[in-house]
Amino acid sequence: MKIINEILTILMQLMWKVVRPEDLKLGDHVYRYGYYGLYSHHGIYVGEGSVIHFTRTKSQKTIFPSVLKTSYKQEVSSSCPECGYQESINRGVVKTCLNCFRQDGKKLQSLHRYEYGWPLLRFKFARRGTCTTLLDTKLPHQVVNKARELHANNLFGDYNLINNNCEHFATYCRTSYRASEQAAFFCECVGKIKEAKEWTMKKLLWRN
Repeated sequence: MKIINEILTILMQLMWKVVRPEDLKLGDHVYRYGYYGLYSHHGIYVGEGSVIHFTRTKSQKTIFPSVLKTSYKQEVSSSCPECGYQESINRGVVKTCLNCFRQDGKKLQSLHRYEYGWPLLRFKFARRGTCTTLLDTKLPHQVVNKARELHANNLFGDYNLINNNCEHFATYCRTSYRASEQAAFFCECVGKIKEAKEWTMKKLLWRN
């Protein structure tokens, strides 16, 4: 049974970039899925079982209201006994334990390692929010220092789903560039939907 579990773990690591907490390295850009895998939440592993990540900075409307509503009720009632994190109080750039980072409602999601420097052709077929074509040229301690600096002063501006989210934060720590592949993909999809709608309207008008 132990051998089977080890084989399954290796397969998951290869196929889904799943990483065990004990295998994390300083400066790793990690993420976990949320809301049935529709989006991914990102952060930087800074050692000692802690992740620095960027969260909503104020009571903003979201495309996932039911999940956040449930999470909010849980956080208001108590703070994390391990790291003291409380979502209703701690906003912006926060430092939490791995379990708080992995928390999605009542479920602990698996951790994944974000990858850099993907070739463009390979990237086009990859799931957005899991990798980027950007190169990470920083050393691990530089990544960690940048994350700690932003956390100490809460210096990453207001959270914005499209222009300034958790993936922007993590890629900035790793590359000094703010980039969010899942946000870019979302905007691309919205653009194509608008184009399709306009094309359909023109066809209908032409027929009339």
